[in-house]
Amino acid sequence: MSTAVPQTGGTRAPGRRLPRRSTLLLAASVLAGMLLLLWGVDRLARWGAEAVLADRIAAETGVRTTPEVEIDSRFVLLQMLRGRYEDVEVGLEGIASGPLRIERLDAELTGVRLSFHDLLYRNPVPIYVESTRERATLRYEDLNTYLELTGRPVRIENASDGEVQLTGSVQIFGQEVSASAQAGLTAEDGRILVQPTELQTGTALDGASRLLLQQRFGFAVPVDSLPFGQRITAIEPQESTVEIEARGDGVLVNP
Repeated sequence: MSTAVPQTGGTRAPGRRLPRRSTLLLAASVLAGMLLLLWGVDRLARWGAEAVLADRIAAETGVRTTPEVEIDSRFVLLQMLRGRYEDVEVGLEGIASGPLRIERLDAELTGVRLSFHDLLYRNPVPIYVESTRERATLRYEDLNTYLELTGRPVRIENASDGEVQLTGSVQIFGQEVSASAQAGLTAEDGRILVQPTELQTGTALDGASRLLLQQRFGFAVPVDSLPFGQRITAIEPQESTVEIEARGDGVLVNP
C-alpha cells in the first residue's frame, strides 16, 4: 500500500490573514484618533486666538458689543505657534470717537502678529498688523448729529450723481441766509471733505457774500475713529449711508 503525502502548496487555511487585518484596522483607528485630536486642538486654538483678538480690538475701539473675529484658515495651531496669523476678518458695530459715530466696519487684516507666549498669558502688548483693508458705513443720521454737536447749522442727505445735498441757514454779514447746495465728497489726510459745487438761495447776494456762503457750507469730517485704516481710498454716498474704504500698513492695535 502507498501512503499519501500531505500537500504543502495548497490554499492557506482560513484565518491566516486575520492578524494582518487587525493590525491595519488598529493603525487606521489610531490615525483617525490622532486626526480627531488634532482637529479638536486646532479648534481650541482658533477659539482662543479669536477671543484674545476680539478683546484687544474691543479695548482699542471702545465698542460695546463683542467684535466679530474670524481667522480665515483651516489650520490655526501652526499659525498660533508661529505667532503670525495670515488672514483675519473683523466686524465691528457702533464705533464712536468724539462726536462722530460709525455704524458698521468690516476689515480684512493680513499678517497679524501676536506671539504664542503673549497669547497664552494674555500679556498686554500691542498687536502688529502688516496690512489692512476696511469698509466703514456712516449714516447720514450720525453725520447730522456730528454737525449739530460741532455747531454747524447744516444738514446733509443723499443727492444724485455721487453727491450729497446740504441745507441750512448761516449768518452772512449779520444777515441770516437759508440755502441748499449740492456737494461732493473727497478724502484728505484722514478726513472727509464736503465741498459745495452749486448753491441755491432765495436771498440776493453779491459776489463776496456768495463766496462766504459757499465757505460756510463746506466742512471736513475727521474719521480718525477708523481703527485699521490710515488712508481713505474711496468714498461712496448711498441712499441712507456713506460708504468709506480705507487701507493701512504697519497698524498697531494697542491693549
